[in-house]
Amino acid sequence: MRRPDFSTIVSYAYVIIVSFIIIVPFVITFIRSFMTPDGTLSISNYFGIAGVFWPKVWLSLQLAIYTVVLDLVVTIPAAYALTRFDFKGKSAVLLTLMGVWYVPGISYALSLILSFYLIYKACLSILGFIVTYVTGFLPIMLLSTIVAFRRLDVSYEEAARCLGASGLKTFFHVTLPLIGPGISSGVILTFILSFNEFITAFLLAGPTGILTAPVKVFDDISHAGMYGFVAAEAAILQLISLTVIFLYLKIVGTRYLKGIVFF
Repeated sequence: MRRPDFSTIVSYAYVIIVSFIIIVPFVITFIRSFMTPDGTLSISNYFGIAGVFWPKVWLSLQLAIYTVVLDLVVTIPAAYALTRFDFKGKSAVLLTLMGVWYVPGISYALSLILSFYLIYKACLSILGFIVTYVTGFLPIMLLSTIVAFRRLDVSYEEAARCLGASGLKTFFHVTLPLIGPGISSGVILTFILSFNEFITAFLLAGPTGILTAPVKVFDDISHAGMYGFVAAEAAILQLISLTVIFLYLKIVGTRYLKGIVFF
């Protein structure tokens, strides 16, 4: 059996070290979540936050789902138009859609809050979170979808139309599966970022009085320190993020969007 050369050993060592550095903080947080103030191991921290923290988690999940769905509704036709048609002002439209991406998050959030106070007073509620999340994370979904459309060979769609498929049937049975990887990358990034969004949620917490799960974790750390129940809150966010992504890739990615095969 051929022995591995030096470069192979170094490559494996590098991967192991980097993986260790990335994983260790998550493992420490998870272990800390089971520690009580007296140093014993218990699941009491998870029961202690059940009545207060879980409603915040559900709120963050709802906001993430709203953001993903609404961004998909906007970006798929927008990306299709921007990649398939040439029209006057196309660059200006794209720049407008992508403009939020080039503005610092805190500046954008503050601008929105000011506009809520002065014009869109109804947005000083949960609606404000939905508006800011959808517009703030739209560029991520749009970029992923545009790249997916640009990499798609239009001959597949043309072949389907020549064989008698309607426009909708071609889209759902040919186009959508082929651009699946691009859409899925946008969905995953948008969900994770919106579910764990802090800056915008923190600034909106003042005028609305609504706390999302990440803001609740920050509030508890600020007042109580890194106790076991705070680590339990952080661990819950980690586990939910990983579980949702796993289920999405396992169910949607490999079954409905054939271009995705991660597991």
